[in-house]
Amino acid sequence: MWHGENLGHSIESFLARLNILKFIIFFLIGIIIFRIISLQIIKGDYYRKISDENRIIIYPQPSTRGKVYDRNFDIIVDNKPSFVVLFSRQTLSDGEVKDVIDKVSKFLSIPTQSLFNKIKKYYRKNFSLIKIAEDISKIKALRLAERMHQLPGIVVRIEPVRVYKWGSSISHITGYVREASSDDLNSSFNIKIGDVVGKNGLERQYDDTLRGVDGGSQVEVNARGIQKRILKTVEPIDGKSLVLTIDKKIQNALYENIKGHSGVAIAVDPDTGGILGLASYPDYNPNLFISGMEHWQLSYYLRSKKLPLVNRALQCQYPPASVFKMVTAIAGLESGIITPWSVIDCKGFIELGKYKRKFRCWARSGHGKMQLVDALAHSCDVFFYDVGLQLGPTKLKDWGQKFGFGENTGIDLPSEEKGLIPDRSWKKNKLRQGWYDGDTVNMSVGQGYIWATPIQVAQFISTLANGGTVFQPHILKKIINVKGEVIFENAPKIKRKLDIKPSNLKIVKQGMVNAVRYGTAKNARIKDLSLAGKTGTAQNPQGADHSWFVCFAPVRNPKIALVVMIEHGGGGGEVAAPIARKMLEEIFNKQTRIITNIKIDEN
Repeated sequence: MWHGENLGHSIESFLARLNILKFIIFFLIGIIIFRIISLQIIKGDYYRKISDENRIIIYPQPSTRGKVYDRNFDIIVDNKPSFVVLFSRQTLSDGEVKDVIDKVSKFLSIPTQSLFNKIKKYYRKNFSLIKIAEDISKIKALRLAERMHQLPGIVVRIEPVRVYKWGSSISHITGYVREASSDDLNSSFNIKIGDVVGKNGLERQYDDTLRGVDGGSQVEVNARGIQKRILKTVEPIDGKSLVLTIDKKIQNALYENIKGHSGVAIAVDPDTGGILGLASYPDYNPNLFISGMEHWQLSYYLRSKKLPLVNRALQCQYPPASVFKMVTAIAGLESGIITPWSVIDCKGFIELGKYKRKFRCWARSGHGKMQLVDALAHSCDVFFYDVGLQLGPTKLKDWGQKFGFGENTGIDLPSEEKGLIPDRSWKKNKLRQGWYDGDTVNMSVGQGYIWATPIQVAQFISTLANGGTVFQPHILKKIINVKGEVIFENAPKIKRKLDIKPSNLKIVKQGMVNAVRYGTAKNARIKDLSLAGKTGTAQNPQGADHSWFVCFAPVRNPKIALVVMIEHGGGGGEVAAPIARKMLEEIFNKQTRIITNIKIDEN
């Protein structure tokens, strides 16, 4: 029996509630439909991209770094294939990451913590490939590849690894490479995690040229990060190669004879400014930075007082000592203050100021009456004291700057220092002191506040050798592509030509010739080789004197300018000159390709 009329609700009330319910149902359905449209149509591309990113991983394939050759195409730096292990966290949990790393650690016999240390910097960058082991054996690589289905996120592949074939002998020219640091990643958009970049020398100077363009693969993975298939592959483009001005035989001659001495030797082609050889010692083995080194080795390189990582040719500054006397001589002749026949009496010292302070010649008993040629040959300090006082510091500085002192040479290697050529304003601003005649006489013989790098001295001697053209020193000869085609030829760069009278240059060269024949450089004499040279002994408040010897040969039509500097070596004639003689004997007697069919002229 129907009792609805007894519920106390009218039919109208019931219908109203029913309509509200219908509205709620249709409203909810509308929301669902709108959400479906939003997900599938409006934001479909966005969520499809996210889905693909979780499904598709891009594995970069590094390009092969360009090679480095000497001028005769003898290979200096090469590449070799190496098995490496990489890890990408992807969507793995912390526990899964630990499990994978533990397994890899045991398999490769590498401490777990060591592997974690390599990934911790980029731990939250889920899809970045991080190199955790390199140069593993082929057997281990193959066995690990077989187990990759059990090791989500692990990738085993072959990558090119740098090989420095000349090793330590040319380390300060080549430099070395290492995996990019955080600073490297922040400094360039073109560098990715795991990339290898140049850290010193030519590797750093020409990093963009050598590095090439990476390729890569699009790899489909499942939810656990296990590779399923390769979707697309882009082949890498290998880097370009460098051909240097360096000559292997000259480089070996320099290195083998400088080795064991803290110092530097530089050989330059005076007609181009091309560096034929450059050896700085102590050195380092760039291959250790690739294959890994023991803790004590890294500590030595970074903390040793011998500074093995420092390129003394352009990063260290020394008083040029008596080598600078050629600048003083040219300045005096060109200014008309002296002539080749001017006579100055050396009594072993000069006295300056009201207190008669003595500035002594290295020959305490004096050289007697001297003209310029013999003053250079015997390196008479008093002669150049007198010339320097007549010139004054301004003219000395001007001529020093003309020859390249006090400015960067522009050599294509990083971290070059520019030295110092002082004057009155510099001393007043820097030391808050006036300029004294004592400062001038010190400067005239390459002492006092003047500082020079060995590469600046090499540039100066080359300028004397070629008759007054200041070339920018350079090591790159040309750049070639993978086919061996020349894509860049590095032409000699003339910084300036000095307007020096040929007769004045001839007089200075004669003084250098006589220095080798019977003067302070006689320990550099070589039978049947005409040689113009100059010794230098740089006073050093921190210890024993630095030893210099500079020269060029043959005297007519010079093919090589050579600088040897030995730190704390003592007298230039006793230490640096004999070392240079051994180098030159090897260079000329072995008939290097750049020095052939030379007519020796003793005049």
